[in-house]
Amino acid sequence: MQDDIQKAFEETHPNPSAVSTPTGAPAAPAASQLGGMQLLERLVQVLELKGGSDIHMLEGEPPRVRIHGDLVPISSREHPVVTRQDILDILQFALTPDQKRQFDETADVDFSLAFRSATGRVNVGYANGRRLHFVMRYLPSKIIPLEELGIDPVMLRKLAEAERGIVLVAGETSSGKTTTIAAMLDYINRTRYGSICTIENPVEYMIPSQKCLVTRREIGRDTPDFRHALRASVRKNPDVLLIGEIRDAETAEIALSAAETGIQTFGTIHAIGAVPAITRLQHVVGATGKLEEEFFLRLANCLRGIISQQLVKAADGKGLLPIYEILNITYTEKTYLQQRDMARLEQSLEADHNISMGHCIYNLWHAKPRRINEETIRKLYPDQFNLMMNRLSDSRGWKPLVATLT
Repeated sequence: MQDDIQKAFEETHPNPSAVSTPTGAPAAPAASQLGGMQLLERLVQVLELKGGSDIHMLEGEPPRVRIHGDLVPISSREHPVVTRQDILDILQFALTPDQKRQFDETADVDFSLAFRSATGRVNVGYANGRRLHFVMRYLPSKIIPLEELGIDPVMLRKLAEAERGIVLVAGETSSGKTTTIAAMLDYINRTRYGSICTIENPVEYMIPSQKCLVTRREIGRDTPDFRHALRASVRKNPDVLLIGEIRDAETAEIALSAAETGIQTFGTIHAIGAVPAITRLQHVVGATGKLEEEFFLRLANCLRGIISQQLVKAADGKGLLPIYEILNITYTEKTYLQQRDMARLEQSLEADHNISMGHCIYNLWHAKPRRINEETIRKLYPDQFNLMMNRLSDSRGWKPLVATLT
């Protein structure tokens, strides 16, 4: 793979018109005048050609690109390693004065870059002894239609059509959470009238207004922080509100309050599994002791569903595919939330109106051609591999280990 990617890089050329300074940034030198921007443009072309997802540039090391999950180094005569000036060139091109001050004060900054056919979600900080480290997630501008995500489209449409309450998308970093939410917002935007407000750090998908008026607020560019953005956005009474990652108690509280007032709210949370996402949200909120009962009662009233997903290598090695579970909150699940019964919530994933991770893997295993291999299953279930393989071998269909709850 490395030789193939190296060859692709050698065939690329800097393209000054392929990247633009985000709105609000100061006048900057042309990208073609900055060595770091030339390198970045060529790496982006490799991602476009090979279906890649990330670029890593660490000062003093060769640049690397992530292709189908593998982070592969690239070297060239003119750029054997990334220099400090390369990364400073990119910062000079992209940052607003406020972002420059933030970087000077905190040694860390998030921002976005607009490419001809994609958005780059960027973080720059220091690592390995004050060496500059640039990481960019490459997000194609074309939003994947909800029906083509590889996640049950009927259930996704049902959650998108809920019109009130909160939907959480859970997963690790780079698990496709943003892509899933963008597809759901795009579906809403195409199918009903209203107002969609997104609050992100940075903005990742540029969703144009269609039936809905879409407004995007980027932290550090349009608003100083999540707290101000959330409070201001809720006062504007949007029909749909996207909060990036729910990472602190204040963000979680405003998200729940928005959902309780009738705003359809979407958010992401760092957790693996639908039920663990609830536990994670509880910890973020700090709902312990006397506050625990109130938290679960509130969640029972406003939670509409949780999608948990991971991206794994396809069996043929060509790209990544999602494995997922979906927990829809019906009367049954609402009752378990009120009772704080996490065990029965976990069991309810096997009900017909939900999809468990095991059921999803079973469908991929029995697809023709097979879409997931034993190596991936071993990584997902290292302690239960033999049990999982025995269950997958049953051609009669996925059989829950527990009775389906009603």
